[in-house]
Amino acid sequence: MSLVPTSRSLLLIAGGLFAAVAATAALAQPQSPAQPPAAAPAPAAQPPGEFGVCTACHETKAGAGPSLGPNLFGVGGRKAGSVADYDYSPAMKASTIVWNADTLAAFVVDPNKAVAGNKMDYSGTDAATAKSIADYLMSLK
Repeated sequence: MSLVPTSRSLLLIAGGLFAAVAATAALAQPQSPAQPPAAAPAPAAQPPGEFGVCTACHETKAGAGPSLGPNLFGVGGRKAGSVADYDYSPAMKASTIVWNADTLAAFVVDPNKAVAGNKMDYSGTDAATAKSIADYLMSLK
């Protein structure tokens, strides 16, 4: 065994020292603050008990197709009568309503007054119930 350094052993030692210096320098650099994770969409609210009657005809899950009525997922901000895979009444298709908490509540209170000639078989409900249903629908994003 020789104690005289060879060119190969010197290269190995130098490489190791270089790696150690580089790692130390990296630790000494000021670190940029970590980016906060992207905000996840707020979970949907729990459906009010009164919404149970709606589930007989409407889906509320993303990507679900229509059932007897159109899927209500993402209804907030959508033009009435605009889901491509549902056969709306001519009255709903011709409506200029864009669904928001107020227009949804008015529709749930009295569907035939809100859109005369629509085909939803529902007689309506009181304003407080309609508001809770509309608020729930607006959370489906």
